[in-house]
Amino acid sequence: MSKSIIELKNIKVYFSEKEHTIKAVNNVSLQVEKADIYGIVGYSGAGKSTLVRVINLLQRPTAGKVVVNGAVLYDKEESVAKEISPAALRNQRRKIGMIFQHFNLLNEQTALKNVEFALKHSSLSEKERLKKAMHLLELVGLLEQKDQFPSQLSGGQQQRVAIARALANDPKILISDEATSALDPKNTNQILDLLQSLNQKLGLTIVLITHEMEAVKRIANKVAVMENGQIIENGQLVDIFTRAKQPLTRELIGTQNDSTEALKVLQSYQTAENEEIYHLVYSGNSIQEPLTTRLYQKFNVETSIIYGNVYLLKKKPVGTLHVIFHGEKKSRQKVGKYLLEHGVLVEKVEREVI
Repeated sequence: MSKSIIELKNIKVYFSEKEHTIKAVNNVSLQVEKADIYGIVGYSGAGKSTLVRVINLLQRPTAGKVVVNGAVLYDKEESVAKEISPAALRNQRRKIGMIFQHFNLLNEQTALKNVEFALKHSSLSEKERLKKAMHLLELVGLLEQKDQFPSQLSGGQQQRVAIARALANDPKILISDEATSALDPKNTNQILDLLQSLNQKLGLTIVLITHEMEAVKRIANKVAVMENGQIIENGQLVDIFTRAKQPLTRELIGTQNDSTEALKVLQSYQTAENEEIYHLVYSGNSIQEPLTTRLYQKFNVETSIIYGNVYLLKKKPVGTLHVIFHGEKKSRQKVGKYLLEHGVLVEKVEREVI
C-alpha cells in the first residue's frame, strides 16, 4: 500500500501562446509521504507554483494523474480526462490549506474575524466557530492580537493569521507558496519554525515552494530541484546536499561556491606524485571526531585543509572540506575506506591543477 499522501504522475502543463507551446511543467512525477516537509526549490519560472497548483486542481494538467489522500482527482493519459465531481473536489480541497507570499487577509476584519471567515461554510455553530478560531490563533502564537486589524500587525504576524486561517478546516496538507519571500530574515525563521512545529504537533504534510534554499535547509526533510519545468534532482535533504549531481543544485545549496573557492586556492598549486585532492562531506557523529588527526596516526597520511565550511540542515551541522592528502598510494586508499566507514563521504577531485 502506498505511503504517499500526494502522487503526481507524468504531469504536463502546456500553454499555447501564438505559435508557440510553453511547457510550464514537462512530464514530472513526484511523491510526497504523510508528515513530510517537502521543499520544491528553483528559480523564478522553473514551474514550481504551476506544479503545486495541480495538487488541488487549481491548475488542470494537460496530461498526467493526480492522486491526493488516496483519491484520484484527475487522470488524463490521452484525449479524455477522468475527473472527480465538483462536490467531491470541493471536499478534497478542504483538506488542503494554502498560504502565499501576499497574506490575502480581509483588511476590514480583525485577526479573529479573518480566521472565523474561513469557517463560514462549516457545520459549526457560531459559538463553536469562535472557539475554534481562538484555538487556531493560540496555536500560531497570536491570541493576544486577536482584536487587531491587519494594518496593525507586522508582516510575520499577518502570515500567522493566514496560517491559522489555512488550518481552519483541519487540512491534512498545507501548501506554502513562497510564503516567507516578503518577510525579513527574523520573521522568515519564525514562520519556518512555526511550520515545523505544526508539522510535528498535527502530523501536517507541508509542501514548501521557494527559491530560497535556506528555507529548505532549515525545515525540510526532502527536496526537489526544478529547472525549465522539470525536476532535475530530488530525494532526502541530506542526500541531495551531500551528493548533489546537477550544477544548479550545487549552486542553490552552496557547495558549488565551496568548490569554486577551493579551486581558486589550488590554481597555483601543483600536486606531487604522492598527493591527491579530495572533497569530504561529514555530518552526525563524524563532525565531532578528529578524523584528520587520526589519519596521520593510523596511516601516516598528512592532511592539508584547503577550504572548509559548515552548514545547518534542519539545525544539524553538516561540514564540507577540500583537502590534499599527502602519503603513499596504498595508505591514501586505506584513508578513503576508513573515512567512508566513519560516515564521511569521499570524492576525489579529478582536476589537473597548474
